[in-house]
This record gives sequence, C-alpha cells and structure tokens, in this order.
Amino acid sequence: MPLIELVRVETADGVRLDGSLRRPDPGAPASLAIDAVIMHHGVGGNFYASPYFGQVQESLAAQGCAVLRVNNRGHDIAYSTPRGRLGAAFETVDDCRLDWRAWIDFAETQGYRRVALWGHSLGALKTLYYLSTEAGPRVVCAVTASPPLFSYTDYAAKAGAERFKAFVERARSLVDAGDPEAIFPADIPTSVLLSARTYLDKYGPGERYNLLGHLPRIQTPLLVTIGSEEGLGPQSSDWFPFGGLAPRVEALAANQTNLTFQLIAGADHAYAGRVEQLWHLALAWLSRIAVPAGS
Repeated sequence: MPLIELVRVETADGVRLDGSLRRPDPGAPASLAIDAVIMHHGVGGNFYASPYFGQVQESLAAQGCAVLRVNNRGHDIAYSTPRGRLGAAFETVDDCRLDWRAWIDFAETQGYRRVALWGHSLGALKTLYYLSTEAGPRVVCAVTASPPLFSYTDYAAKAGAERFKAFVERARSLVDAGDPEAIFPADIPTSVLLSARTYLDKYGPGERYNLLGHLPRIQTPLLVTIGSEEGLGPQSSDWFPFGGLAPRVEALAANQTNLTFQLIAGADHAYAGRVEQLWHLALAWLSRIAVPAGS
C-alpha cells in the first residue's frame, strides 16, 4: 500500500472534492491520542499548495498519525461544477459543514476513529464554525492557525471603515439588482475577487461567522494560534481581520478550559520561517490530549 495516495469524496449535495492521504510511516509509534489529522486550506488555496502543510504532514506521519490534506469547495478562485460555479469567489461559508462532514466520513471508512482537524486561515475559521454548529464526538481536537475575524461590526469601527462600508453597499446593490454572482474587486478586509453574494455572506451585517461568538460554544479541545506579525496596524494588509484579535482570543482562553491560545513570535500569516515553532507548539499540545474513552 503506498504511503501517499490521491483520494476523492463527494459531499451530500454532490460536490466532488479531492485530496491526498499520507499514511503513517511504517513502524512509527502511535504516540498521540489521535490517529488521523484532516488539514484544511485557506481562501483560494488547495490541498497541494498550502504554505506549510507538507512539512507538518511529514512530522505527523513520524508520530504514527495519518494525514489527509484536502480541498473544500472554496478551493482556488473559481471553477465550474454541474451545480454551478464554486471556488473562493462563489462559495457560501456555511456549506463548509458538508465538506468537513464528508472528509470525516472518509477518514472513518479508512479505519480512523480518533480524528483531529487542522485548519489554516479561512480553513481555521471554517473549522471553528463546523465545531460550533455540529459539535460531536467524531472530532477529538482541533488546531486552528490564524483564523480571521469576520465581523461587520468590528470592521465598521476600524480606521478605513468608510471604504469597507462602500464595498458592502456595492455588493448589496448588485444583489438587489438581481446580479448576486457578479464579481467585483475589493481590498477590505483583504485584496480579493468575490461575488457580491459571497462578499455579503462573509462580511455583511449578519455576523454569521464571527469566531468570537463561536469559540465559547465549542467544547472540543482547541488550539488557536496567531502570528505576532499579523494585523500590526492600520497600514497592514491584514488589519481588518487580525488587528486587535490576538488579545481578544487570549482573553477568551483565560476563561475557557478547552481553549488554548498561543501567539507565535515573529510569525506572519503564512508562518514563513516559523513552521518549526508552530509544529513544536502543536505537538506539545497534542501530546496532552487524552485518548477518548472507548477508543
């Protein structure tokens, strides 16, 4: 049996998603409470080009843990499917629950029963959203690296808010005109091409995906990391999703026993040059997770 193979699932609503399965190194001791990790990419990414997943994958395999690096329906910018256009420009974040569910189902068909999730960026936020809305025993724990804050209220109070509000109004006008799939460029919260519908879904007044609201609802053991170089000030390209976020998550962690927060010194959003630091922190945290009863 090959150590790495390409795999595929189909979600309950008929979306095909691809990924890779890295089986543990032969003879590697199973030293952790988990036997598989499902790794989810960020906005517009994909399973084979995520910034640091390859390095972490090999470290996990050496610990006797299988790794699924997978696509969700927000992979790449846009692509066509029998059910219409998808990708980062056309997704609805809530649909990620179908993707997460499909990959957990697949892991179970491969014999893995102690599954962890590892998400980066939007993949981290989607992981938190999934755990908040579909809590259950199938996920042992989760690592969420740099989940962005999606909050209309927070963005509207930041320096530069008038430009953000203008983008929201532009998206709303397109939807009201019957053209919700129209693509328009925006540079708040980050530089991105999204459909009007997707922009409102993520950043509109509904606050549907605000991680500060979802974290307290999650009972699964969580590690949340943010780089110290993220959201440094109003001139930073990631000021809106990360400015002031770290201390707010840290404050939640101080009063939530299942939540651990760590600021990674010197790390940017891609953890460039800081992957080893992230990995050793995650490994120490994973080593403290208890094997679930009945496993």
